[in-house]
Amino acid sequence: MGELHQLMLEHEEQLEEALDAMECGWPTQDQIDIIRHACGKPRNAHVHPILRDVINDFGNVFGGAK
Repeated sequence: MGELHQLMLEHEEQLEEALDAMECGWPTQDQIDIIRHACGKPRNAHVHPILRDVINDFGNVFGGAK
């Protein structure tokens, strides 16, 4: 039971840090995912087509697409 309690405390700490970052306006994608998980909301997979093209181009240039 102690290990489960420790995991719960760590998750609560991560959530608190994510909410603090959200209030400051600079959350990371991981922090947004932590908040979404806590709310039971899936990650929003809908990305604007132009933005998706930019992301894909960036990945091709800098991500070493093979």
